[in-house]
Amino acid sequence: MGSWTLVFTASSQHEAALVRGLLEANDIHAVVMDQSSSPYPPLGASEVYVASEDVVRALYLVRKHRET
Repeated sequence: MGSWTLVFTASSQHEAALVRGLLEANDIHAVVMDQSSSPYPPLGASEVYVASEDVVRALYLVRKHRET
C-alpha cells in the first residue's frame, strides 16, 4: 500500500468512525487519526485517511453520502 491521503476531517471521533465505516463497506481501507491535542474531545479533530490509489473513489463516496 502506498502513501496515505486525507479525505475527510470530522469534528468528532464518532463522525470520523461513521465515514470510515462507509468507506470500509465499499472495500476502501481507511484509518482514523485523532488530531486533538487536548483531553477534551470538542477541541480537536479526527481525520480519515485512505491509500492514494483510493482517493478519488473515497472522495466521491463521502460527497455522495453528505448530500443525502
